[in-house]
Amino acid sequence: MNPAYTLLQAFVLGLAHTLEPCEDKAVVSLFVMWSSRRLKEAIYLVILYGLGMTMIDTVLGFICSYLGISLLREHGALLGTIAGAITFIFGLLMLIGSERVHLGHHHGETSLERVRAGNLGAPSVFALGLVRGLPPCPVELAVLTWAASVGQIWRGTLLVFVFGLGTTIGLIPFGLVIGGLAGAVKKTRYEAWVPRICGLVMTVLGIWLILSQ
Repeated sequence: MNPAYTLLQAFVLGLAHTLEPCEDKAVVSLFVMWSSRRLKEAIYLVILYGLGMTMIDTVLGFICSYLGISLLREHGALLGTIAGAITFIFGLLMLIGSERVHLGHHHGETSLERVRAGNLGAPSVFALGLVRGLPPCPVELAVLTWAASVGQIWRGTLLVFVFGLGTTIGLIPFGLVIGGLAGAVKKTRYEAWVPRICGLVMTVLGIWLILSQ
């Protein structure tokens, strides 16, 4: 098969991957869209999250292309446990930050500063993307298996990287849709509940990841 066509397939699959039901994508998108004053700042954070996933998926793609998919399956439970623990911690940071956000309304803090007050600025959002990529979802596992079957390390790694770029680009319109929801919430009296709900969902996701291994 034409290598360029294979990469195009991987890219389109990455775009489609955005549509896979996945709570963390929605939660992170909602949080950053709600917390950022300007749309370009929110999109920047959403892209960083996607690039974090792309980076860790590419590393896993290299490992699978070099050593085979069996290694990932052998240590999948450990990766899932680690990701669950870190996701739980991020959820706690969101919850802690929600109290600072509430106070911030009375001190004229900018929205981006409120994100940082919750310890979820650009580096943290990128790191959460890295963590999100550790336990592969069914689509990611299928792509990693595909990469391992290519037979060439560089092609397998590139295939996963292009898949990740497709997912990152797909997150932009996804984030815009979530941004509309966040904008609607800002006009209601329930605005202060957004970071609390996001934090609670992330902590539950972390616990679920740990217990499901």
